[in-house]
Amino acid sequence: MNRNLPRVAYRPREAAEVTGLSLRFLYYAIQHKDLPTVRVGRCRLITEKALREWLERKTEASLETRVEGSSQ
Repeated sequence: MNRNLPRVAYRPREAAEVTGLSLRFLYYAIQHKDLPTVRVGRCRLITEKALREWLERKTEASLETRVEGSSQ
């Protein structure tokens, strides 16, 4: 396998390692339809694009919460 190719999808455990988040937190997001996944046979995958977009949404929501909290 050529390791120089960019990743296009991760298994949940790999996504947890890459992001530094707990596997439990990622499964919670998957279960609540917050983080989209793709099933290939019995394998559940999180596309790199979906993971990146999900993290961006979480970052934006976190920043909005901080701004709202500091304006009070």
